[in-house]
Amino acid sequence: MKKIFKNFVVVMLFVLALATVCSCVDDNNNNNNNEDENKVTVCWYYGSKLLKEEKVEKGTKLEAWEPAEEGKTFTGWFSEASCAIAFDFEVAVEEDTDIFAAFKSDEFVEDENAYYLCGTGAGDMGKVSWDHGKGAENAAFVKQDVEGANVYKLTLTMYAGDRFQICYGGGWEGQQGIGYMAGVEHCDGVNEYDGQEYTAADKKVACVKDAEGNVVFTGSDEYNNGYESWNIVLAEGQDGVYEFTFTTYPNAKAYNTLEFKLVEKIDALTSTHEMYLIGAMNNWTTSDATWALKASEDKKLWTGYITVTPDMYVDYGQADLNTTAIKVYNGVDGAYYPGGDNIFISEGTWAVQYSVDTNEVKVEKLEYYVVGTLKDAEGNAVNYAVKEGVSPKLEKQEDGSYTLAFEAYDVTDLVDYNWMAAQGKTDAEGIPAIISIKVAFGSSLGIQEWYSAEGGDNWYLSAGTYNIVLADGVVTVTKA
Repeated sequence: MKKIFKNFVVVMLFVLALATVCSCVDDNNNNNNNEDENKVTVCWYYGSKLLKEEKVEKGTKLEAWEPAEEGKTFTGWFSEASCAIAFDFEVAVEEDTDIFAAFKSDEFVEDENAYYLCGTGAGDMGKVSWDHGKGAENAAFVKQDVEGANVYKLTLTMYAGDRFQICYGGGWEGQQGIGYMAGVEHCDGVNEYDGQEYTAADKKVACVKDAEGNVVFTGSDEYNNGYESWNIVLAEGQDGVYEFTFTTYPNAKAYNTLEFKLVEKIDALTSTHEMYLIGAMNNWTTSDATWALKASEDKKLWTGYITVTPDMYVDYGQADLNTTAIKVYNGVDGAYYPGGDNIFISEGTWAVQYSVDTNEVKVEKLEYYVVGTLKDAEGNAVNYAVKEGVSPKLEKQEDGSYTLAFEAYDVTDLVDYNWMAAQGKTDAEGIPAIISIKVAFGSSLGIQEWYSAEGGDNWYLSAGTYNIVLADGVVTVTKA
């Protein structure tokens, strides 16, 4: 009996000990789970080869290190396997992260690609106008006879605002921009595509400087891409003849380098603007004089007109599919307005106006209006122009005609308009005129077409109501 009791005690002690151990294991597991919740896994790869795996605290800024591969030179860490976007070590990791190493083979590989520039501008890039075929013809790099290296050269005349990217193969795959230029850095400046000012930390603007620290080339973020593909744009005051040297590594594109040398300084252009409409209607052609805008006398406003028909509609992902897309293009410096965005307009005729002072584009749909010796609510003269709330609009009818009942009012008290009385102007019945009118097809941005009385003269009206009808291209004005 004593022996049985003794064995029972031993068993119970063993059970208690085991329970204590299990309890400790559970506590440790809970502690480990809590710790894991505050950590993320970082995997460092070369292609699919795992170089290192580590767990770090959330919010940690990783430190770069240099891996080694036999016969290869390490060129940097990237955020995806294609090694196109550099990994940003200034941003803390908050989730599991994969990082990819890029290497350049130390073994020389002959580059068989034919490189050229695609872009636009007032200098030699104006012969290209974003046409890959013209780029291959007019802005092609020439491969140099350099043993053990792929070196290409090209000399260009460039004016401020000229822009380009390096391309090959006749398409946009693999385009290379300012990110491949030697000495490129993010900098303070204005992003030309959104007009916003950024600091270098925002990584929205990049620049390349000469030995004296002057900014020679700039680039701006258009589509939230890495600066490797941003346009290379010549900065203000840097007009000149430039020699470009492009060194390539077919097995490690990220190591490609574009260098520049100023061969000759040239004067800036005296003519700064030659404005054109481009868009779906002319396949974005920048050399089509048919779509040239007309300048005002002081060359501050450039105005043109476009009639949109359903066969011109395009689908660029916009909300309204019953539209076409246009921009305004400067044939001198190759700039586009409004920046990276298209202007979408629907069926009808539109006035398009660019302002040199503001770099802005306005568009307004054209309608049929009465214009003439009118005056606004404050009694100011509105002389043969379309002004909102002043110029009466003809309304379209079911039969396709346009009509308006117009109440003539006396403007002869205005100094600008007393010439009617001085010249003895009368209406069709010989009654002294108190107002003169025409019909115009236009908007506040400009008038495209005029409709006049016989002989191109105005209609001179006395007091009363007049029926104005536009039908089959002819306007009649009769007293009601």
